[in-house]
Amino acid sequence: MTKILNHIIFISLLVFSATSIAQQVIKVGVGNFPPFFIEQGPEGIFIELIDEIFKQLPEYKVEYIFMSNNRILHEINYGELIDVACNIFPDSQVNVYLSDPLFRFKDVAVSIKSNQLKVNNISDLQGKSIAAYQGATELLGAEFKKMAKENHEYSEHPHPKETTHLMLSGRKDIRIGDINIFRYDLNNKYYNKNINVDYTNFTVHYLWPYIYSHMAFKDKSLKDSVNKIIRELKLNGSLDKIYTKYKMQ
Repeated sequence: MTKILNHIIFISLLVFSATSIAQQVIKVGVGNFPPFFIEQGPEGIFIELIDEIFKQLPEYKVEYIFMSNNRILHEINYGELIDVACNIFPDSQVNVYLSDPLFRFKDVAVSIKSNQLKVNNISDLQGKSIAAYQGATELLGAEFKKMAKENHEYSEHPHPKETTHLMLSGRKDIRIGDINIFRYDLNNKYYNKNINVDYTNFTVHYLWPYIYSHMAFKDKSLKDSVNKIIRELKLNGSLDKIYTKYKMQ
């Protein structure tokens, strides 16, 4: 009996070892801005999307590396730290291969309701103090870029919670960024207790349509394999189920 058990254990170890050797580690560069990418875990909406894709590609083992957006762009273009970059927009200066659109955002302008700001179009932003996310001037269109260039009270910040804090503290009139990140930020406990962070106390100005970003690959064959999986998961509704699960707008 002992010999049989030892034999089974030996075979299991061989199989496990062969599987481990067969798996290729893919280093994936991601940002750290909840609820999309959360370093603790790691977890988040976009992490779940990536995990769902690579479940269909068991020959790869994903290793997440968290870094700033600027660092991600540098590493995917010139570095050796990552094989794949996430949340890359079509206009980004990258010399690699982009996947099909995958990650979805809804950028909006948000103001404190009691300030009664009227912002019905991008031109209404001129003259107002604005906190936006890093890279917004390159993503939100030519009219927005022109406004930002001419507006001395416009600033961009690497961490989305900074933009929320600047608006809540009264240092900025308007926060620009994804609505789901904003709603997530309001649930955090680092704001002054005197600040009313109930969502109904804010006005959301819908100025832009949905925008989508991509995964970027150094290896074209891996990009092709991932694209095939993305298309299958879109068709069978798996990706939409993840967005629905998190009540994404």
